[in-house]
Amino acid sequence: MEAQQVYEDVLTKAETLPPEELSRLIGELSRFLHEKYGKWTSLKGVEEVRDYVEWIRFRDSYHPDGRRKSPEEFLAELGEDE
Repeated sequence: MEAQQVYEDVLTKAETLPPEELSRLIGELSRFLHEKYGKWTSLKGVEEVRDYVEWIRFRDSYHPDGRRKSPEEFLAELGEDE
């Protein structure tokens, strides 16, 4: 099975999870990716950086309880650090 199909299968299954289970999955993926990639400054190749940035964007698109943030909520949080 090609990687894109596996990705789509996993995403479809993740979308059916209740919010608390989705939040748990996000936490587990976060730990897994941190162990695999560490901090972005230690990444070597463009593909690793792209994967890291996509993961951060995905992680930050959800509330701690697993609900997806609206675009307005996501962008408002980006502006808080300025």
